[in-house]
Amino acid sequence: MTASARSAVAPPAKSVLSECRDIAHSRLAEVVAGALAKIDEDLFALADKSIKRDEQQVYLDAMTRVRQHRCEIQSKFEECFRAIYDKRLESGRGEASATAVPNADQIDGLELSLVSDSIIETGMAIDRLANTVLSAVDNNELLGIRARFGMLLNREALEDADNPLSPEAIFEALKLACNHIPAEDAVKQAMLSAFQPYLSKSITQVYHAVNESLLAHHILPRIRHSFKSNPDSMGVSQRMMGLSASQRMSTLSQSGRLAQFAGAAPGDAGAGIGGAPGHEQATIASLLAAIAQGQGAARAQGLRYLADADRFDDAGSATPASSSLLEVLAQLQKQANLGDGAGFLAPGFLRAIDRELVVKGTPLDQLTVELVALVFDYLQGDDKIAEPVKGLIARLQIVAVKAAILDRSFFARRAHPMRRLLDKMAEAGADPVVSLADERPFMRGVKHLVDDLVIQFNDDVSIFETALAELDSLVHGEHEVADAAIQKRAEELAAKEALAAADAAVRTDLAARVKPETPVFIREFLSTVWARSVVEAQVNTLEGDDSVAARLNIAADLIWSVEPKARADIPVLAAMLPGTVRGLIRGVMSQGVPDDVRQKFFNQLMKAHTEAIAAAKLATNEVVSQPVPSQSAAMPALAAAPIAVPGDVHARTVLELVKGETLEFTDRAGGVGFKLTWISPKRTFFLFTNGTRMQQMSAEVLTGLFRQGVAVLRDESVPIVDRAIDALVAPAPAVGLAA
Repeated sequence: MTASARSAVAPPAKSVLSECRDIAHSRLAEVVAGALAKIDEDLFALADKSIKRDEQQVYLDAMTRVRQHRCEIQSKFEECFRAIYDKRLESGRGEASATAVPNADQIDGLELSLVSDSIIETGMAIDRLANTVLSAVDNNELLGIRARFGMLLNREALEDADNPLSPEAIFEALKLACNHIPAEDAVKQAMLSAFQPYLSKSITQVYHAVNESLLAHHILPRIRHSFKSNPDSMGVSQRMMGLSASQRMSTLSQSGRLAQFAGAAPGDAGAGIGGAPGHEQATIASLLAAIAQGQGAARAQGLRYLADADRFDDAGSATPASSSLLEVLAQLQKQANLGDGAGFLAPGFLRAIDRELVVKGTPLDQLTVELVALVFDYLQGDDKIAEPVKGLIARLQIVAVKAAILDRSFFARRAHPMRRLLDKMAEAGADPVVSLADERPFMRGVKHLVDDLVIQFNDDVSIFETALAELDSLVHGEHEVADAAIQKRAEELAAKEALAAADAAVRTDLAARVKPETPVFIREFLSTVWARSVVEAQVNTLEGDDSVAARLNIAADLIWSVEPKARADIPVLAAMLPGTVRGLIRGVMSQGVPDDVRQKFFNQLMKAHTEAIAAAKLATNEVVSQPVPSQSAAMPALAAAPIAVPGDVHARTVLELVKGETLEFTDRAGGVGFKLTWISPKRTFFLFTNGTRMQQMSAEVLTGLFRQGVAVLRDESVPIVDRAIDALVAPAPAVGLAA
């Protein structure tokens, strides 16, 4: 867009920037107010979880200070944010600070520069927090802020150090607000850290509101992607002179991505990548620039190169690793495990490697670093992986880069040991059976495993095979514990299922034996008392006169005994009744039938027999004689109840479930994963496990949950690194190009 076109659509820049400041100030004030209303409870929860007395005291002191100074922190933040916003705009314009507040470089004597002494002394705390918030920002909103503010400030691109709305600027204002509270530095740091989750959750909405205002003023309605060949000649890199490598990396974490790289020199390994037929070859350097802008085509082209199995076979690539880059990575690996930040590595740590560090490697090294960083971005973005495991995975970023550079087949083969380890860690972190409590063996073991890797890994990738075997053992141990825990519940459900199956089979059998003329009192007796007695014989596998066959024969004889009789049947009836009655009494007694109920039944039975005999003696039309069922047929046996045919796709899904699969159950509070740990023999009951929680469901209930969309089967057939690579080659969301 030309300068004349800009002036035609844009109002005076100063008023627009002031309006943006007011919008951001209002939105951020709401966010901070909301956080201040809750972070005292968050700090108390952290104190409650901590096992270190000193750490607990820091959290409790921070909680107390927040409760005592909420209003003061709120008002001071709003004041400091406005001052920082205005100061950064002046810096962005390159103007003198004539309009700045008195002592423009300070507010109440506190340094406002990007890398102040206090920040360095506390391990670049603001930069770490800002980087975490930055990783939560929608890329389109961030791109809009940078491009539109850059246009208003007559800058081709706006660095985060000059961006008045960068997370670092917001945390700087919060730090200054907290500095006014009487407390130790550690307490202030705890207060500052407590704001991070709330800013991460809301920062995109703040940026969106500002972008909407800018769009209303016709500031860059559409944004063109552009690449720079020599960025930041006097910017971030210049400001970091004199800092250690780790401090520089923490400072650069604001940018959220690697800087664009210079083109590869002639003869550099991997400088050219074959493009599609008919197209010119693209250099790795240009690919890096395109990847940094989120272009799926560039990622796909780079991945095709690194995933070429012929180039990167089981032995890895013959292209040697850059010793200078490996030396830098080893130093960073060492620094990451020393000092106050030991045992923690920010999720976006790889994004903080600046141009001066990465260019120590070849363009192939640079491409490898960028793509490994994208894989870790994907891992951190998977909401199925539990946060404690994500934190441990994040600690392996430097290790993974070294492993991928030493054995360049990382993207080419699933069997790469580092890739398999990441897959297994992610799988365990998404496994509902695995208990992630700090005191449980799994978390203790994985922390020890990660500690060993980040401290001991140098250049022998076989160390990952040992780690993988140890991780497999830890996961297996968790599953053994879960299996033992569910054993009793499974036995109870199996018994319940067997009882239900027997009851269904008995009732089906008895229903087939009764006839339309069977007296009502016989029907009721068979469907209640006698059905239970046959079920008892089936479940307990009784034998002899109390077996299932014997009791089914008694039922058949009972029905026959009250049917119309021929004269010839009278002596047969008299002969079989004593045995039938004895069997009835024994079965009735086994069911604990009350005396009055039992007596009433046998009185009715005696009356029915008397009437049948009398009718036979007086009958003028001879009735056809029928044989006694127990004396004329083979020994009866219960037939299994027929299996219901699945009525729809959801019933078929339940029928085809396999032990070990994970289901996601969703309600208003969100989704929770449960592992299917047991299926009853007849598939009528299912037992699910999530940590120490167990949930049993019938097939009918589970089918209903699938039908309602509450239950969803997770697809875990593809390892997560494979999914990450697939995601990398997927097209990025389209961004409109300026005319």
